[in-house]
Amino acid sequence: MIGKYAYVRVAYTGYLEDGTVFDSSEQSGPLEFQTDCGQVIKGLDDAVQVLEVGQKERVRIPCEFAYGPYDERNVQKRDLRYIPNAEELPVGQTISFFGPVGQKVPAKVLKVEDGFAYLDFNHRLAGKDLIFDVEVLEILPPKTRRTPLSAYGAMGRTADTQPVAEQPVFNNFLMNMGLTEEDVDKAAERLGLGDEAASGEER
Repeated sequence: MIGKYAYVRVAYTGYLEDGTVFDSSEQSGPLEFQTDCGQVIKGLDDAVQVLEVGQKERVRIPCEFAYGPYDERNVQKRDLRYIPNAEELPVGQTISFFGPVGQKVPAKVLKVEDGFAYLDFNHRLAGKDLIFDVEVLEILPPKTRRTPLSAYGAMGRTADTQPVAEQPVFNNFLMNMGLTEEDVDKAAERLGLGDEAASGEER
């Protein structure tokens, strides 16, 4: 049995209940992840843990253990004035917005009317029970760095299904806040905290 915390390479084909293939390792390449670390949807993670290398299995995953139920709160109304190229929004198709750290966030354009766009930010597989043909190809040696979640395709827990460039979100706090050290010094002077800040640096 594979068990927890193993690095594995997995071949898979994912189906909807009507037999439609929504993703497969033939299209995207084998999936590599560490088990029981939240890197892929829970239903798939749990299924792989009880398999052996070389074993093939078909598993059915309820939506609660895949991408969750469809949530009406994820349908949002956005003012067209704040959407770039709003006149070109393709109703019925999925477009991408950029999140706070540059990641792509897909949304389906439901309709455009009265100066507003109605956008569905639910994952495209939300509310759907899924079926997978799974085969564990091998156990990989331990890695020193986890693969970005964005590289897990339709199986990953991110909303997007295409790789997204990693962002150094916490590498430079001031830069991510849009501030410079000079900005902080000026703010400290206005608040009369200059001496305290300096003494704090000495400690």
